[in-house]
Amino acid sequence: MPQVVDRLAIAAAKLSAKAIRVAGLGMGSNLPGKVARKLSPSVLNKLAAQSRLGVIAVSGTNGKSTTSGFLASILSKAGYRVVHNRQGANLVTGITATLIDEASWTGTLDTDYCLFEIDEASLPVVASEIKIGNIIVTNLFRDQLDRFGELDTTARLINKGIAINNSEAVLNADDPNVASLAPESKHLYYGIESLAASSTNQAGLLAELSYCNKCGKEYSYDLIFYGQLGHYTCSSCQNKRPTPDVSAHNVDVRSSGSSFQIKFGNVASDIRLNLPGLFNVYNALAAAAIAFQMDIAAETIREGLNKYSTLFGRSEKLVIEGKPILIQLIKNPAGASQVVASVAGDPNAKILIAINDNLADGRDISWLWDAEFEQLSTARENVIVSGQRAEDMAVRMKYAGLPPEQIQVVTPLEKALKQALDTTDDQQTLWILPTYTCLLELQKILKSMGYSLSGT
Repeated sequence: MPQVVDRLAIAAAKLSAKAIRVAGLGMGSNLPGKVARKLSPSVLNKLAAQSRLGVIAVSGTNGKSTTSGFLASILSKAGYRVVHNRQGANLVTGITATLIDEASWTGTLDTDYCLFEIDEASLPVVASEIKIGNIIVTNLFRDQLDRFGELDTTARLINKGIAINNSEAVLNADDPNVASLAPESKHLYYGIESLAASSTNQAGLLAELSYCNKCGKEYSYDLIFYGQLGHYTCSSCQNKRPTPDVSAHNVDVRSSGSSFQIKFGNVASDIRLNLPGLFNVYNALAAAAIAFQMDIAAETIREGLNKYSTLFGRSEKLVIEGKPILIQLIKNPAGASQVVASVAGDPNAKILIAINDNLADGRDISWLWDAEFEQLSTARENVIVSGQRAEDMAVRMKYAGLPPEQIQVVTPLEKALKQALDTTDDQQTLWILPTYTCLLELQKILKSMGYSLSGT
């Protein structure tokens, strides 16, 4: 009888997903999972257990979607079949919906790997239902304080998720908040060793104090990249950054992309990314680290990174009415500061910033004052601000040093997009920086115009 219930659950979920998409009400990336779990609480476990080579998870504050996207691209290049929550639905219901979408109507799943980005608070929940072999942790920054609280709460949740299955932890050595996680587990560390001279203008953005997890003293840094990421040592107890197993050297970051060399033991590979920002170098490095650990050839890793196709709203590029558009989700100070650094490095940038404060965005928008929007103070073009908190963003831009006459408040996003497109020429790039629910609204607006974002 349980098998029949599973099939009913899968059928009900598939039908609900189809109805949502046909009605144009969304992507059907969460509700079908809720339906299935209500009818069969074990459905996630039974589907994930069919993965031939296991489950890989990506968690952390920033970069989950892009890191998992990079890794999916590498695994596919290596000839593996991968099930991956490309749409970014990273709660337990979204992960369940992803598996159901990929499964047959009888509940059969044909895949080598399940690869999931997982929300930090959801990691222990998912790990208690399915066996996760490897967990990549990207970084830990202050994010949605109304939901997560301080960083030690988030770290405890991730530690719990790793411990449940004694998963191998793939950790960012440059982030002391991450490198100290899961001390009893098997580790693989990745990190940046050096920047090219042309990239040093981004180093040190949003530098944050970080304290030793052993003695509580403040870390000192020989080199800092952004936030608390860098080469750190505790002057009191000599606790320090672990030596990375996989490292990036001579990282050269430009507004249009980046280049660097990855080293793993005696193997070195030159990489070029078509994505802006030092944060995307970290995302690529995290994916490469576990791929090297899986004995995937360096050339395959390089091809997988170079051929990566952007995911929903994460450095996603479009051409609309002949005009280049780049969409990059922003949601917390560290991530937004790095995105803004990329925008500031583009002399032909037009800018639209859209801010909402719905539950999925985080109700607390005080993070806008911690993000370094000052980098846009010398913008040559007007900046359009939109969304529910457009006026708050306008005030933030004024205090960031942008002349008030260059700040345009256009609260309805559809109207703001039209105005931004009308004032962008084909030699410029329109950078759209939305929070999460603005991104969802933007997806619907673009669809009505005949354009589709990735995975929609």
